[in-house]
Amino acid sequence: MIRHPFSFQMAARPIRFTVMIEKKIFSRLQQGKTLALVTIIDKSGSAPRLPGSKMFVEQNGSLHGTIGGGRLEFMAHENAQAVALGAVPGISEFDMRGTGTDMAADMVCGGIQIVLIERLTPDMAPLFALALECFEGGAKGAWAIDITNPQRPERSFVDLQNADPQYNAIDFQTIMRSRTTRLVDLAGQVIVVDPLPKSGTVVLFGGGHVSLEVAELSASLDFEVIVCDDRPEFAGKGRFPMAKDVQVIDFTRAFANINQKEELYLLIITRGHSYDQEVLAQSLTTPARYIGMIGSRRKRDIIYENLRKKGFTEEDLARVHCPVGLSIGSETPREIAVSIIGELIAARAGVL
Repeated sequence: MIRHPFSFQMAARPIRFTVMIEKKIFSRLQQGKTLALVTIIDKSGSAPRLPGSKMFVEQNGSLHGTIGGGRLEFMAHENAQAVALGAVPGISEFDMRGTGTDMAADMVCGGIQIVLIERLTPDMAPLFALALECFEGGAKGAWAIDITNPQRPERSFVDLQNADPQYNAIDFQTIMRSRTTRLVDLAGQVIVVDPLPKSGTVVLFGGGHVSLEVAELSASLDFEVIVCDDRPEFAGKGRFPMAKDVQVIDFTRAFANINQKEELYLLIITRGHSYDQEVLAQSLTTPARYIGMIGSRRKRDIIYENLRKKGFTEEDLARVHCPVGLSIGSETPREIAVSIIGELIAARAGVL
């Protein structure tokens, strides 16, 4: 942790994914608009949002995103609009510890949040285009914001596949794995390192009713969606317009056209137990972040026993979430999808 007057012990929890806000910012900058971006860069104690949470404000006061609502967000909103209109950017400290039983201030979470407010101008559109190109291309990168002089923050983007040598001293790989926004001290130069990880790709094996509901919800939450089925009528772009890719596959070669990577969230929802078992066996050989399979406990136990006979270990099987989804009493396809999405959110946030 750096030694800095506005620095606190970072929470060892993941940031929330913010790729969509970068897309919105890029769109506004392309339109010639000047904005103010508000980013939580550090915290101490209990606070409504984590470091890396963002919102931006247009000159007319329009607000996009949230850093937690309440009095904190109201004050940050006012400050940000002023910055968008020409006030000096900078860092603000919001003390939410309150005093006694006084609730009037509406800032009694019990902690302190440190917020950076930057002015973003249309000439910065190419910088955001670079970040989004990195994101869409499957690579990982991070924002590096020099706040040595908080009134003149300097934002740059670092593509980890082609990083500028000036950042060699920053352990980007560790920061990306931790998914946390961090403050780094480079011999007196204070840098906010704000990771831009992929939001994750949900791969649905099976294109039935539940998969359709899961696909719609996943896409609305910034996941990429890939749908795979061996039946053309259940694996068409017309059925899944929200999907990045729809594939008609042979379940015995489920990953033939899927890049096996860590940011995969695999959901096995085929039309038959034998297909589920086949896809699960292949899924267990991938580095996927999450593997879920629909079905009863009895079905699970039978499939697990069959896989043990094939050489899979208890450690392998422990990776699988089955029955898939949170236990919320869901019955309809939409309700089941909500329970599954809750589990995917928890997995993406690193709390599952």
